Amino acid sequence: MNAPVADHALPVATDLQWYKDAIIYQLHVKSFFDSNDDGIGDFPGLISRLPYLANLGVNTIWLLPFYPSPLRDDGYDIAEYTGVNPEYGTLEDVERLIEEAHRLNMRVVTELVINHTSDMHPWFQRARRAPPGSPERDFYVWSDSDQKYAGTRVIFLDSQRSNWTWDPEAKAYYWHRFYGHQPDLNFDNPAVLEAVLGVMHFWLDRGIDGLRLDAVPYLVEREGTNNENLPETHAVLRRIRAEIDAAYPGRMLLAEANQWPEDTKEYFGQGDECHMAFHFPLMPRMYMALAREDRFPVTDIMRQTPQIPDNCQWAIFLRNHDELTLEMVTDSERDYLWQTYATDRRARLNLGIRRRLAPLLERDRRRIELMNCLLFSMPGAPVIYYGDEIGMGDNIRLGDRDGVRTPMQWSPDRNGGFSRADPAALALPTIMDALYGYETVNVEAQTRDVHSLLHWMRRMIAVRRSHAAFGRGSLRFLYPKNRKVLAYLREVGADNQEGRDQDAEVILCVANVGRSPQAVELDLSEFEGRVPVELSGGSLFPPIGQLTYLLTLPPYGFYWFILADQSKAPAWHTPAPEPMPDFVTVVLRQGLADGLRSGLAEVERESLPAYLQKRRWFGIKDKALQRAGMAYLAAFPDDASRDAAFPDRGREMLFGEIEVAAAGATSRWLLPLGISWEDEQSAALPQQLALARVRRGRRVGFLTDAFALPEFAQGMLRRMRTGERLDVADSTVVFESPPEAAAVLDLPADAAVQWLTAEQSNSSLIVGDAVMLKIFRRIQAGEHPEAEMGRYLTARGFANVPALLGEVSRIAPDGTRHALAVAQAFVRNQGDAWAWTIDQFHRALDDLANRQATEEARDDNIEDYIALAATIGRQLGLMHAVLAQPTDDPAFAPRLAEAGDVARWIDRATGLAGRALDLVAEHGSWDSEQAQADADRLVDGRELLMATLGRLGESGIGSPMTRIHGDFHLGQVLVASGDAYIIDFEGEPTRPMEERREKASPIRDVAGLLRSIDYAAATILDQSNIVATRLAPARRLRLVTRLRQGAQRAFLAAWREATADIPGLDRGALLDFFMIEKAAYEVAYEAANRPSWTAIPLSGLSRIVTRLQREAQ
Repeated sequence: MNAPVADHALPVATDLQWYKDAIIYQLHVKSFFDSNDDGIGDFPGLISRLPYLANLGVNTIWLLPFYPSPLRDDGYDIAEYTGVNPEYGTLEDVERLIEEAHRLNMRVVTELVINHTSDMHPWFQRARRAPPGSPERDFYVWSDSDQKYAGTRVIFLDSQRSNWTWDPEAKAYYWHRFYGHQPDLNFDNPAVLEAVLGVMHFWLDRGIDGLRLDAVPYLVEREGTNNENLPETHAVLRRIRAEIDAAYPGRMLLAEANQWPEDTKEYFGQGDECHMAFHFPLMPRMYMALAREDRFPVTDIMRQTPQIPDNCQWAIFLRNHDELTLEMVTDSERDYLWQTYATDRRARLNLGIRRRLAPLLERDRRRIELMNCLLFSMPGAPVIYYGDEIGMGDNIRLGDRDGVRTPMQWSPDRNGGFSRADPAALALPTIMDALYGYETVNVEAQTRDVHSLLHWMRRMIAVRRSHAAFGRGSLRFLYPKNRKVLAYLREVGADNQEGRDQDAEVILCVANVGRSPQAVELDLSEFEGRVPVELSGGSLFPPIGQLTYLLTLPPYGFYWFILADQSKAPAWHTPAPEPMPDFVTVVLRQGLADGLRSGLAEVERESLPAYLQKRRWFGIKDKALQRAGMAYLAAFPDDASRDAAFPDRGREMLFGEIEVAAAGATSRWLLPLGISWEDEQSAALPQQLALARVRRGRRVGFLTDAFALPEFAQGMLRRMRTGERLDVADSTVVFESPPEAAAVLDLPADAAVQWLTAEQSNSSLIVGDAVMLKIFRRIQAGEHPEAEMGRYLTARGFANVPALLGEVSRIAPDGTRHALAVAQAFVRNQGDAWAWTIDQFHRALDDLANRQATEEARDDNIEDYIALAATIGRQLGLMHAVLAQPTDDPAFAPRLAEAGDVARWIDRATGLAGRALDLVAEHGSWDSEQAQADADRLVDGRELLMATLGRLGESGIGSPMTRIHGDFHLGQVLVASGDAYIIDFEGEPTRPMEERREKASPIRDVAGLLRSIDYAAATILDQSNIVATRLAPARRLRLVTRLRQGAQRAFLAAWREATADIPGLDRGALLDFFMIEKAAYEVAYEAANRPSWTAIPLSGLSRIVTRLQREAQ
């Protein structure tokens, strides 16, 4: 495949929710392959064909019943649950199949038919002979009259007239929802459930991965009901699920509930019943959409489909071993489908159509491919019926549903390669007609034909398995004016709830359900700048812009696009750097350094000032620029590669700093330079960060920020590992790393580089999925807290910060260090805690808005978040405990706060509070009544607030002072497999370096995180939040308040427990002091940068002050 795929694995053997990514292949042992030439397929034959299934790409096999049976319902009339039909093999054969399938990374699902048995089952034979009322008799449902449960429908209308059958031996009627020879079990008898659990244990003990529960809506009977979907049925399922969860984690239950979506959803429970359920109503509506050439049947039923628990999955299908059931359509829809797809009345059975996929679609390859694309891209795990991958036909002249259960067609040989037996000995005859006969349609022929349906299916299954969005992503329909076009988005983000670390991806699916070519205009403006990449071939389509996106599709055509190269995306996305509008050209005759000696003055004069204004890391853009120039440039050779024009040296790069004079002050900024040639294949970043053009003879390129070149990252790590020194002007650049980091830094020369934040205050990238390199753009004298804290915590074994692997510093002649870069161990993560928090809050609101989650389910969502908050508190407390330990290092030696320290705290806090109140007073009127009330309360209570700050601050005398994080909030925490990692120890970037390195109260960090949780809650409650506005204000406030308070309490309790051995930290007044300080800082920040957000910290500050005033009364 040439298509780009998501860079993640979908493990089969270890993922407890493997069924979400399952590609299920349904087969009947008797019809798949006959190994002993008796005319009946068997387990040894199936085992021999497992490589075929593995090559097809399926990862789950669903076996139809193979138990001893009279075979009056093709095995669903079971006579012995724990045996194997001797015609198919032995129990040892089944165990060998399971073992071999697992070796090929495939799972095995089989049937647990618990609604009924055969009338030949020993349980029934014993029951019919037992006296009424006895435990043996009560294994089944009996009645003296056939009028009981009169409100229950008959399912098999073509063959059954009643759900009761008279048994002359028992002299009573027995109940059956299906055929008269299949009496229903009585689940009101506890012994029945215990017997069923025993059967379940038997097969799960042998390695079966999942059980399909046949006909589950009908397990329990109650007078006065329709005897479907009863509460008692769900109680039975919960008991079965509890048994599986306790003894067999990672196994799966699949419900066959032929019901409307809202009823089927109940079979998931709250994630405590079945893991999967078939989406029966979707299947006929896909056929309906093609028949009517209108997308409405599909979009309509999916809109009616409720959200299911996160640990559950739909199973979707086009055909299976039964008739194409039309129970879940209206009468008029059923008539239309019959007239379209079953004009031969022999194809009609009960309320369905007994035909395979290819005959239904009249061998139209275009429609077959389109239907399979819908199958693979709709939400749920797709189920492929054996033979449909090659377009097998059927035989409607056979009785019942046998016409779609004929032998698999492997080759043009005798009996289609299924068996060497006499054709008359076959359990079912092979298909031999001119269109679908085994001589025409078979695996062997299609394997040799690269354009066959089989090869196409393999490719599409490979694409399906390569993208997590199909199995785990959300579904969003687009509604273009052309109703013959069905368009929808499948989206999955990096901070998903499956606990997996995976790239965010958006897949656009577009299908023409019409028989003629169609054009469609899609509103994709939200994805402006992204490039649609067609998944089956990797073709690039024009980038998306603000205007509607035009596509043309052939009859029954379809596209799957991944929307790549995002330039406008969610908050976690970094916008593309703004390139220079024009470039000066530097002419090189020799190397880069020589060329810049003559051209540097022009670059500094013409390009550098404008370039700095476009760089987000240049933090003084608001000051008048007086002068900007290179402070130094030093050769930074790349020994790991060779330039094509100059094979005696590698990529040409220079290590350098720029010196800027602005507003009467001078500052230094790190800007290494390198060349990216136009004739080289590279990403867009080097051109986006280019400072000038360069030309050497006929070869042209860009003089760019060397950070954008992978060779720069490799060179930095290599020099750290070897401890090199680089002489620059009157200083020395020192590359250092601890001895234990050498192996981690020793990465291959071709290790992949992933750029994270080229345009933040610092610039970061990941090398080889192992090392994160962060370069500090603004250079300041003194130890950098990021390097210093990382070095100290790593040395003391604190595992929940990224380990420091190396650092780069410039040492001035007087010995002063200037931090330039650090290398840290890369932590695989699920995103930062801020994004995780927002997502959890959104989910809780969405559940509440949809009225689809019970109180118990919402409690689960809340408990998940509260557990994370406690984890963050525990890890922060453990870090504080490490920093509070005695040490000879004066930079980290703890001490107690003195009066002078507290006075400085109070001065800073009152200054911030005064500035915040001034801004609030200057603001005038506010958009909401609540914000206005908060503002009035704070302005009126100014004097009391200032006095309260002084009183609270005084409580800090004698409290411990240590090094702290300094700028701790949810964005400074990575969520990784249920744990929390603390990152970014720079402190508040606006503060001087020495101030950021000062010792302070650890409670300041605690206040920062508590305010961050409060901030997240307020963000969710904002009126612009679409999900929040779907709820009444009181309901959403109640839920979010519960989330916020629960998380804050859990965080604080866990932190206090972890710091219990540090005396003097349990000071509630001091916590309130720092909470007010932080909220005041936020008010001033938002007023200056995002005025529309000022109401968020304003509300938080008002609540803190109101609570303190209330407590003081």
